[in-house]
Amino acid sequence: MTPLFLRLSSVKQAVIDYLKKPLASEEGATIAEYALLLALVVIALIGVLTNLSDALKGKIEIIIDQINRGN
Repeated sequence: MTPLFLRLSSVKQAVIDYLKKPLASEEGATIAEYALLLALVVIALIGVLTNLSDALKGKIEIIIDQINRGN
């Protein structure tokens, strides 16, 4: 039977190895890079759509005014 401190040491090393594995994985970094890229695209898209909606709102108001003047 192995002494308790040797078993605890092996368990401790197994836990350390388990926790280090995601940090050493390249897949995690790739996912984080894609998430950052997606966030940047979404922010840019929100800005573009906001400007587009303002422009469309102005055009629609012009059309409505022209229709009201015709009546």
